[in-house]
Amino acid sequence: MKANRFFIFLAVAISALLSSCNKSDNPEPFPIFEGKVIVINEGNFSEQSGSISLYNENTGEMKNRAFEDANGFSIGASIVSASVAPSGHAMLVCNNPNKIVIVDPRNMKSAFTPITQHVSNPRNTIVTNGRVLVTNWGTDYIVNEFGFWEFNKSYISVYDAMDLKYIKKFDVGTDVEGIVSYGSKIFVATKEGVKVYETFADNFTLLSTISLEGGAAAKHFAFDKMANLWVSFPGVGVVQISPEALTVEKIVSVPVDFMSGYISGDGDKVYTFNTVYDNNYMPVESTIYAVDILSGAVTEFYKGTQFYGLGVSPKTGNIFTAEVSFTSNSVMKVVGKNGMEVNSRAAGIGTNRFLFY
Repeated sequence: MKANRFFIFLAVAISALLSSCNKSDNPEPFPIFEGKVIVINEGNFSEQSGSISLYNENTGEMKNRAFEDANGFSIGASIVSASVAPSGHAMLVCNNPNKIVIVDPRNMKSAFTPITQHVSNPRNTIVTNGRVLVTNWGTDYIVNEFGFWEFNKSYISVYDAMDLKYIKKFDVGTDVEGIVSYGSKIFVATKEGVKVYETFADNFTLLSTISLEGGAAAKHFAFDKMANLWVSFPGVGVVQISPEALTVEKIVSVPVDFMSGYISGDGDKVYTFNTVYDNNYMPVESTIYAVDILSGAVTEFYKGTQFYGLGVSPKTGNIFTAEVSFTSNSVMKVVGKNGMEVNSRAAGIGTNRFLFY
């Protein structure tokens, strides 16, 4: 498949670039995925209590506050999201204060000076074609008819992947969220829909805006085993897009969480979740749904009280989520492909994402 060949090539190329600026003169190569999970705990925004937990799928052991133990100080921020660069480094997207913290996942030690220039209300980040791309809400906003803020001058900031120096930024619309790459294209989720850019050198040319009737906002992405791209649209469901033709191939009606909109996949299925609240905004029930990529069939996969994120292990196919709390430790849940819980561990405050290596 074209996408997979591209990502293999990119992983080798960017690994060489990023490892050249590692603090170690002779850095060891990052291992192929071996059952380690970086658990991202967002923390409480006002308390800057974000943290990292490390879970071992092979042993079932959990280590909390791994960043603090490795570096001797707290990350001192709320961790909004995170991604794994092709080099293997984990990139932690933080706000209050705004920064991108880059760590070695083998020991959670800070690997570089955090990126801070032109980082403003950051949302997500990727490394592609020798560049670090960060989606940012910025600080400008309007108040919509429902009384909610809309960040109508969202942008992407661009940095060199080798020395992390700022290169440029460009506007992308309103309420930018997820971002993925496919070949020389990048796909960006915004309120206006999925914006597709062709990248050449440091030029970003808008090719298309893929939108749905009714104006639903795009949130996050996942690839399936056929290299099709899936996008979450809260209020609509998940949408399959051809990254080659830039066309909508399938729309599947399934509940998608308005707060997160996060999705993940295992190749054959795309997983999403949704939490129902009462009139006092207290959680009533949270459900993970599985969507078959071929038939579009939707099944209820796993239920709880309040989920905030999920992830699928490439090693076991287990689904990771958490009963989230923003005042005390969340409880991470590991669920087998049969929908049965296989493990449960205390994590940090506001558990939201899971990175596998």
